[in-house]
Amino acid sequence: MPETVAPNAAELIDLDFFKDDTTQRLLGVITALGGEVYVLKAMVNRLTVALENQGVVTDDILAAAATSEAHRAWQAEEEKTFGAEMLRPWLEPDEATDVRNFMDMG
Repeated sequence: MPETVAPNAAELIDLDFFKDDTTQRLLGVITALGGEVYVLKAMVNRLTVALENQGVVTDDILAAAATSEAHRAWQAEEEKTFGAEMLRPWLEPDEATDVRNFMDMG
């Protein structure tokens, strides 16, 4: 009886959903960022539950922290930094030298 070789995942699933490479890359970035957000939310929840279980944090304490001057100052600065970083690729030229002519592109 001939031995059969199991196909690999790339042979089973067509991962090229979009004809446009840019759209495909954007989907990859969005998926990666979505994964990062999920992990961060899980970490915040885990820490919150742990602190609540120890009696260190309550909803009232979290609400007070959200309206504190220290948090407001941090958030104002973080909004500026975050906005600047999100828009930087469109507002600033790429500082990397174009080295494609040194690469074997064929």
